[in-house]
Amino acid sequence: MTKIAFFAALLLSSVSPLSAQITVSGKITGEKDQPVAFASVALITARDSQLVKGALSDDAGAFTIAGVQPGEYRLMTTMLSFETKYSESFAITPESKNVTADMTLQPAANLLDEAVVVAKRPLFEQKADRLVMNVANSPVASGGTALEMLKKMPGVLVIQERVTLAGNSNVQIWIDGKASQYTDMNAVLRDMPGDQIDRIELITQPGARYDATGGAIINIVLKRNANLGFTGTAALTLGGSAFDQSGADADDRYYRRLNPSLSANYRNGHWNLFGSYSYFNRTSFSVIDVERLIGQEVYKQVNYSPNHVRGHNFRLGADFFATKKTTVGLLLRGFARKGEIRADNLTRVFGQGQTQQTAAFTTLNNTDSERSNLFGNVNVRHEFNKESGHALNFDFDYSRYAIDNISYLTIIQDTPGSPESNSDQILDQPIQLYVGQLDYTLPVDSTFKIETGAKSSFASIDNDLKFLRGTVIDTAQSNDFLYHENINAGYVSLSKKMGRFDFNAGLRVEQTAVRGETAGEQVLDRNYLQWFPSASALYHFNEHFGLQGAYSRRVSRPGFQQQNPFAFFIDSLTYTQGNPQLRPEVSDNAQITLSYDNQPFIRISYAKTDDVIIENAPRLEGTRTFTTAANLAQYERWTFELNFPIKFGKIIDGFGGNQFIRNAYDAEYLDIRYNRSKWNWLAYTQINVALPAGFKMEINGWYMTNFLEEFFDIRSMGGLDLGVSKTFWKDRGRLSLSFNDVLYTERSRLRVDYADVIVDFSEREDSRNMRLTFSYRFGNTELKNARRRSTGSEDESSRVKVE
Repeated sequence: MTKIAFFAALLLSSVSPLSAQITVSGKITGEKDQPVAFASVALITARDSQLVKGALSDDAGAFTIAGVQPGEYRLMTTMLSFETKYSESFAITPESKNVTADMTLQPAANLLDEAVVVAKRPLFEQKADRLVMNVANSPVASGGTALEMLKKMPGVLVIQERVTLAGNSNVQIWIDGKASQYTDMNAVLRDMPGDQIDRIELITQPGARYDATGGAIINIVLKRNANLGFTGTAALTLGGSAFDQSGADADDRYYRRLNPSLSANYRNGHWNLFGSYSYFNRTSFSVIDVERLIGQEVYKQVNYSPNHVRGHNFRLGADFFATKKTTVGLLLRGFARKGEIRADNLTRVFGQGQTQQTAAFTTLNNTDSERSNLFGNVNVRHEFNKESGHALNFDFDYSRYAIDNISYLTIIQDTPGSPESNSDQILDQPIQLYVGQLDYTLPVDSTFKIETGAKSSFASIDNDLKFLRGTVIDTAQSNDFLYHENINAGYVSLSKKMGRFDFNAGLRVEQTAVRGETAGEQVLDRNYLQWFPSASALYHFNEHFGLQGAYSRRVSRPGFQQQNPFAFFIDSLTYTQGNPQLRPEVSDNAQITLSYDNQPFIRISYAKTDDVIIENAPRLEGTRTFTTAANLAQYERWTFELNFPIKFGKIIDGFGGNQFIRNAYDAEYLDIRYNRSKWNWLAYTQINVALPAGFKMEINGWYMTNFLEEFFDIRSMGGLDLGVSKTFWKDRGRLSLSFNDVLYTERSRLRVDYADVIVDFSEREDSRNMRLTFSYRFGNTELKNARRRSTGSEDESSRVKVE
């Protein structure tokens, strides 16, 4: 049996990988080039500052760390009465023979009055498989919601509070690496304070390790401090906006937001404890104008929906470092939210010439909603070998969502003496989710790695909808839809380096079993197995340029609400209805990327999807327009992407990008062939400006031309955000002011013209607003995690040579 076959057969063994052993040595000196004896020298990983090995300097200041495996590292040197010293990062390859690192320490007393230069993380970082946007210190991000933060990611658009990637709505939203496909993630993001977010990761081609569900993954990583001792941050955001609502026949003008928050972290010895709490109180609005041609009549609607939302978010967690190799973690997070919407919808009816009004009525839709979530996680990680990444990880999650909505609908005719029509929709929807996952990583040698794992999830959803006309339940419009889903998955992924090539190949298999019933009748029963291959190859032309090709197969399973066969009314003329006959859609995705210094410079992407689930297939039923999800089409998408850096000296830096996108649909619906395609252009930029007196300014902007999404022709839209910030009190205090959607162009305007459905739609909300945020860091801010601290003087006083 060959060596590789032997390791593949024993994937769950603890055999230590074999690789080249390199020695790191050097000399520690003081400011007058005097040797420093007994200094503690630690070899730490460059990525996450984990301790690998250590040594003490001798009487001559010399140290030696033997048996180091290939990887990326830094050196951290500590000594009483001297400042802690970090070297620049350096890479050790299998071809390296030895590493020489000399470091000069500075006396602590001599630096007390000097300015400390702290390097900030760049806003964007391109990793091997993802684009990372660091928003923790962005002035534009301060005081916003998670949904508003997503708009800053290149190519991500939020249209009618739906997250899309350059217009493609097949996007998965994760929080801290956890999928949440069974709840309304748009509602969760709308209420989550953006100040809780550390970074946002965009994974356009997920590999076998990730769930096959959906297209690209947007992973929101919440803040988690790694400083030693006790640290924390307190923040307060005040915001507001002003609008003239006379066009919606409303007197409201001012809208506000309040968002205090507190986070704390304690790390010492074997424990790391962390927690956060935030409260939000916000008033906002949406104005929707709809014009429908129904037969020979034109229905013009103006819907004004002011809303008031209050909520609490919390997060508690602990990491216990049981041994040097084993860590046990606990996490508990949740939210509780209450909201009221007082929608006023005026409908006027005209003849087709629109010269004379023939009727009018008002629909009042007052909705009271309560949402809550409780999420718990237990995780265990054992690292057989930290240096090589040989590790075993186990996760167990439990999540419960509770959604309660009561909508009071009142229809008032414009004709004097006409009776009012009153009806209520009462929704009670509990969701429970259990997930277990096991992941194992085995480096066979320094160039070959195997990853494998398994996952099982169980979801239970009860959608209890009661529709009352007056005080009597309308059984024809009421239902109790019970939905159960079980997904079992396994995967294997292989990574290999061969000269200038990096290869990766993976295979994931998923079994899905779903059942649905209503009124004691089973309307859904499926059990199927699907295979999802993925592969990528990267060729390094030189240290700057690389060419990567990638392929993956993905699936989008119909959501439980899409399969719920009963109607939910939005207003008196509009409702949505589910379809229990939906099939999963499968897509094949490929891309070629030319990168420069690991940044995507030119990228060409292609995706083809069969059995496309059209989310909003329109249909006319009398005077009512309703939408339903259906497997209707074949969908193709081409994307040509060009990105470029922006830098002028030390004052201005940032990035810019363009995407040219072609969406094409081929469908048969309502006995009509729907065969359409359209090109559109998306441009985006982000610019940072270093101003005098320590001020910083940030400019974000994007613009997209007319584009096609399903049956909707969506008109051009764009946005411009400005932010400025200033730190003080030795960088403990920070004040940020942001002005969002300055030109008020983040407004949706679309048209549907298909069969007998002709609808023009426009929507605007309080996207143009200003926010002022003050934050203060307290506790120990000096003992930094190495990956968060670097100074210019360190680069000059540490010399690392790899041979």
